[in-house]
Amino acid sequence: MTNSPLRKKIGYTVLMLLVLVVAFDQFLRYCQTRLEPYNGTPPLKNTMKMLGLALHNYQERHGSLPDDIRDTSTGENLLSWRVLLPEEVSETLPDYQISEPWDAPDNRELTGFLPDLYEHAGNDRPITLSDQREAGLTSALGVKNPSGNWNGINPDSEPVLYINGKPVLCVGVAAAGRIPWTRPGDYSISEVIDQLQQDQGSTSPTFLFALFADGYVVPPPFTWKLSAPE
Repeated sequence: MTNSPLRKKIGYTVLMLLVLVVAFDQFLRYCQTRLEPYNGTPPLKNTMKMLGLALHNYQERHGSLPDDIRDTSTGENLLSWRVLLPEEVSETLPDYQISEPWDAPDNRELTGFLPDLYEHAGNDRPITLSDQREAGLTSALGVKNPSGNWNGINPDSEPVLYINGKPVLCVGVAAAGRIPWTRPGDYSISEVIDQLQQDQGSTSPTFLFALFADGYVVPPPFTWKLSAPE
């Protein structure tokens, strides 16, 4: 009985769960210990690392990375995936309507709010847009493949953009590239490549950091490669 196949299977399952728990604990420790010290508002690099942790938490809970909130009848993207992440790091958001666009009156309070998750030095308060609407801005934009999925999720059927040898998940942009944090808006793979080419040799690049699925965040210089589906 002690060596029955069932006992072996249970033992193997318990072992694998322990390995996953240890791996996740190491990831959390990495995110916490690698944050740069600061006074006041965190630097963008720290914000990008916390974003990586929030994405990891979301994927652990839901089995996938977050999608934009869509109108199921029209397919229109109403709210950014960024709206789904603050609760992953225990932040509470104002009430909002998932059935209305980011700039609808019922979502004005949400759009005019800036979660701690997206705050960083030089970007720590909402601003007034040209139409007099208040909006919190974000420097964190996702990198999506032609189908709209996250870069690197489906390497068997979609191209993958590698930066410094890893599939890039998000980029942290300079002030001129920030957008309202609730607005659906990300970079396509081709847009990232175009901007990387423009940033080469620039003293004021648009891309300040790249975030990878393993939680690492790196600054320029960047190398890149586009891989065809396997």
